[in-house]
Amino acid sequence: MMSLEIDQNSPNVATDEAKQVALRFLEAVFEPDDLILFRPIESWDEAGRKRSKISHSATRYRQLSDVTMDIVLKFLFDRAAAMGRTNLYFGACPRVGANGEFDLAWQIRKVNCLWVDIDDISVESAEERLQLAQVPAPSIVVDSGHGVHLYWLLDRAFKIDDAVENVPVKNRWIDDPGRGRRRLSYTQEGSERINLQHQPNLTRLSPQAQDIQALVTGLSKKLGGDHTHDLSRLMRLPGSMNRKNERNGQSPVPCQLVRCDPTLRYTLETFAPWSWEPPEIERARRVAQMPLPVTRKASPSRLDKLNEHINVSRLAESGQRSEADFALCCFAIKQGIPKEDVWSKVETIGKFAEAGARYFDRTWSNAEQKVQCDLYEKANRKAAKLNGSAQAGLPTDTAVDNENTLPEIAVDPCLYTVNDTFLCMTNVLFNSDCCYNRADQLVTIQGSRCHPILNAADLAGLCSEHMEFRFVTDRGSEYKPLPTAYANTWLNNQQQLAKFSKIRLFTHNPVFTDDWRLVSPGYDDKSGIYYAGAHIEPRLGTEYLDALLQDFCFATPGDRTNFIAILLTAVLIPRYIGSKPAALFNGNQPGLGKTILSQIISILRDGNPAETASFNPNDEEFEKRLGAIVRRGATTIIIDNAKSKGRAHKIDSPCLERSITDRTLSYRLLGQSDSIRAENSHIFCITANSADVSSDIMTRSVVINLKLEGDPSRRSFTIENPEAFALQHREALLGELLGMVERWKASGSTLARTHSRFNKCGWGNEVGGILEACNEPDFLANAEEAAAALDETRREFSALIEVLAESAQGNWSAAELVTICERNQVLVADLGDGSPRSKATKLGTIAGRFMNEVFPIPSGLLATFHRESGRNGSIYKVSLSEKVSLSEKASHSEKVSHSEKVSHIEKVRNLHGVAEPIQYLAPMTGTAS
Repeated sequence: MMSLEIDQNSPNVATDEAKQVALRFLEAVFEPDDLILFRPIESWDEAGRKRSKISHSATRYRQLSDVTMDIVLKFLFDRAAAMGRTNLYFGACPRVGANGEFDLAWQIRKVNCLWVDIDDISVESAEERLQLAQVPAPSIVVDSGHGVHLYWLLDRAFKIDDAVENVPVKNRWIDDPGRGRRRLSYTQEGSERINLQHQPNLTRLSPQAQDIQALVTGLSKKLGGDHTHDLSRLMRLPGSMNRKNERNGQSPVPCQLVRCDPTLRYTLETFAPWSWEPPEIERARRVAQMPLPVTRKASPSRLDKLNEHINVSRLAESGQRSEADFALCCFAIKQGIPKEDVWSKVETIGKFAEAGARYFDRTWSNAEQKVQCDLYEKANRKAAKLNGSAQAGLPTDTAVDNENTLPEIAVDPCLYTVNDTFLCMTNVLFNSDCCYNRADQLVTIQGSRCHPILNAADLAGLCSEHMEFRFVTDRGSEYKPLPTAYANTWLNNQQQLAKFSKIRLFTHNPVFTDDWRLVSPGYDDKSGIYYAGAHIEPRLGTEYLDALLQDFCFATPGDRTNFIAILLTAVLIPRYIGSKPAALFNGNQPGLGKTILSQIISILRDGNPAETASFNPNDEEFEKRLGAIVRRGATTIIIDNAKSKGRAHKIDSPCLERSITDRTLSYRLLGQSDSIRAENSHIFCITANSADVSSDIMTRSVVINLKLEGDPSRRSFTIENPEAFALQHREALLGELLGMVERWKASGSTLARTHSRFNKCGWGNEVGGILEACNEPDFLANAEEAAAALDETRREFSALIEVLAESAQGNWSAAELVTICERNQVLVADLGDGSPRSKATKLGTIAGRFMNEVFPIPSGLLATFHRESGRNGSIYKVSLSEKVSLSEKASHSEKVSHSEKVSHIEKVRNLHGVAEPIQYLAPMTGTAS
């Protein structure tokens, strides 16, 4: 054994002898002009899972004959020692190009040796296995530190020359917040990027590659090796240190060259007895032997059907064109329509026109393989019937041919672990380009619809669209759907879910990102936003918006402005996840268009009117109703004609309150134990007549008042159907909203000064600034009046203040205030039916809400309610002051400080001879925090 001298005081540092050991090994395995991949990787166990971290900056590709090989090895060893915990690996097969563009198994074109990696075994035990299996002695034996590596050198390099064109694979990286970066691989055709999952013929191993890989696999199975079978395999470099799990305190050990005899070489035929091919390879061979349908003259009905496929390809949206084109080619091949005839019909349409003949050839080739697959399965089912295998549990001839490529996953407990199966499932779903991670749940996006995968049935249905499972037993194999146990385990495996791109926001309307960039359709890597819609350009002016809103009877110009603020929120929604208000539409009578305005929001947001929900005072049932709406994909939730029922005297719902302000929506589903989750980009609309809502809902809402004196049915609208108008001109309306934002940005992005609980993320000041820049007046000006008008508790407490202001008593205990409330029939519902002591406690809680607040009373004075601590508990008082005009109050709100305001009101008090001391408090608004 060529052991290394290791400094026991510093085990991370190897002597120069390590470099010489590595060089001797490499000279035995590779030829002078071979390009060798060197890659440093840290590996460790974490929570029962294997983890790794690649050092891309230290990865090198060098020819063995390179005069700098000594320098490269010294750099690698020194880098590993400097970084610590880093293992040195090399590619077992030579590469044909550098920069990570030729590192996949199907890109390997030369094999110099066969290898086996056996974990957790000594060199002596490995030798015993070799003798028992009667496998020839290996040319090279390596003690990896935690196992043994065996190499058999070939007498001449095996050249793989039957593969398709060897094209470089490029990579782009996606930032996945909280989970690091993820790589997507693609090839380049001109300016077009083509994901590898769309090129199955390109990435498939050639027959020669399958042959050589079958030898490596067979040797490994015979000797109990691990799954290091693929031709792109990395192996540990002799001479280096095995630092596996050093992060967790495991001491490094040397990877030593036990035996190296470059003269001991073998022909490939020597290992033929141990060749082993997985069932998938044998099946692929049989599939490739299936003759395709012969070409023939197409009947008129077949040509009509072909034209239907061509029309679908012509009209398919971006993201769906490849699927439509693939279905077209599959149909043509099955019907025997010549390839050249199809090309002549499609070369000027859709993606065929953009990508050209090369794209058509690739799509046609993939379709041929799919048709061969279908023919093989059909013949296999008929053969099973003839052989009586149907009674043994094999599928019968009832399956219907479809036109989707369905990769096969073999579930064989003797060969593959459950995690192996999960990895295959995840790869297929990831490669489908329709699966994402949204709020830590798997979702699929088909066109404009985002569908959550919440349970085993959902996952089994999704898998049946993209793959087939073949379960292998001692009696044979059987195709069947994904079992519930597998599905539930996969759904609860966060490691699998973490591999999908994370959606921070799913939207049907265009939006600005946090950095004020307008997103393009599709998935935006930088922001995590998926915009399922068309590109819309900002427009100058608000012609369509003004026409749409001209006939609605907003109570004031400020109410109209508040509605536009909600529309602007839709295009700025990424900035205000869980930090934007609900829209409370309040009318003085029915028939004023509250629901229509809510549906206009839904049309602009989701492209269609929303289903409405009725308010339910049973919060559990109300939550399930909201969950059902969210699951169906609506992002505008309309609680229509909200009214109290039974003993509930106001609209009060903890579920609705948290739904407005939580960053993530989470609802239990009706009749299920599952929950639906989504980022809170939803706009809640509440419509009511003379609304009576709780203070918590009031402070979470922007009020939009509509008012009409007279019969609403006698009104006439310039636009007879506003919802149809919004649907017809949706892009123009959205363009005008985008234009308002751009106008504000161009003017300097000046912020407004508003008092809103939603300024935590800047909603009030930013939206208010946009409205001011576009000359939309009185944003949130109705907040104070709305808070007083729509909150019944406030109204009744104001009535109590009037009674107290007229009393000569001067101060009261909580119990005395309860007596006054019962005598004057105010706050009765709030106090409830409890004992006098419980009522006094409730009164104290209500009083705390209005402490130091100013109430106008009929005498013309202002009454301020406040509390003092006495020997027997809290004492409540009302102090009076002269009323200050709105204009004077507004002027001082802008120009003087809090202390100056107090001084100003003291002057008013002295001027009018009011003796009681007073406190000044800024008026409460409906959206104050």
